[in-house]
Amino acid sequence: MAVGLTLLATGSPAPLNHRGGSSYLVTIDDDVLLVDCGPACVRRLLQHGVSLTRISTLLLTHLHYDHCVDYPYLVLTRWDQGVGSIDDLNVYGPAGTRAMTDRFFADDGAFCHDLAARTEHEGSQFIYEKRGGVLPRRRPAPIVNEVASGSTLDGPGWHLEVAEVLHCQPYLICLGYRLEAQGKSIVFGGDSAPIESLTRLARGADVLLHMCHFVNGLETDPRITSCCSGHRDAAQTAKAAGVDTLVLVHITEQVEQPGVSERVLHEVGEIFDGRVIFGQDLLDVPIADMQTINLR
Repeated sequence: MAVGLTLLATGSPAPLNHRGGSSYLVTIDDDVLLVDCGPACVRRLLQHGVSLTRISTLLLTHLHYDHCVDYPYLVLTRWDQGVGSIDDLNVYGPAGTRAMTDRFFADDGAFCHDLAARTEHEGSQFIYEKRGGVLPRRRPAPIVNEVASGSTLDGPGWHLEVAEVLHCQPYLICLGYRLEAQGKSIVFGGDSAPIESLTRLARGADVLLHMCHFVNGLETDPRITSCCSGHRDAAQTAKAAGVDTLVLVHITEQVEQPGVSERVLHEVGEIFDGRVIFGQDLLDVPIADMQTINLR
């Protein structure tokens, strides 16, 4: 019986070799969930040794491409490798998720020619049968549920609460998620400026993943500070919510420069006295109580 959290990818829209776009992996016993599916998510799953066929559920915080561009890649590869023996992917996300899914996978969607070939061409059918599949081959059909602020969900051994956070409304809705399982709570803040709804969602959580897009004080233009968070914003939210661990994610090049990242951690520590983790791709985040961590 265990809950695990891995930061698959911790970057921003800016392409970097060492950081992919926002993607996080949660394991709850045998159930495997993804929160966001940004660029490099699928590759990071493979690097981490996780078969795509094990993913049961995808939670999308919002529909910026750095959080969802690997969605069709995940669905298609998972479907292809599953050779008809796994259930369709459960997908939860904000308004617009169903329309995006239809544009990918409908009969006239973006991948209609690929799917027609893989399900109807004799060569593709031969490969499918050689791998254990049974004809006729059904197309992928993700099970999409759009959620909103106040929604709650229950899965096998886990409970989810949803809150709307402040990012790029009205053009897209951004959600925060609180996932509870086996007495532990992980909050995924999505992309957000400081807002009380996120503080409430994170109250008393074991772990809070919080956007750290810029260094407060270096960026002061309200056009960015009104829709994104810096390091002090993240620290203030973590302090107000009383979380145990703050994980800084959505890291940009500005934040991770030598000397700057150390300053960021120091200043966060002046505000928030819990454990602080500077996110890195493929980092496993400890969820145990701080006093149980062996420092030897």
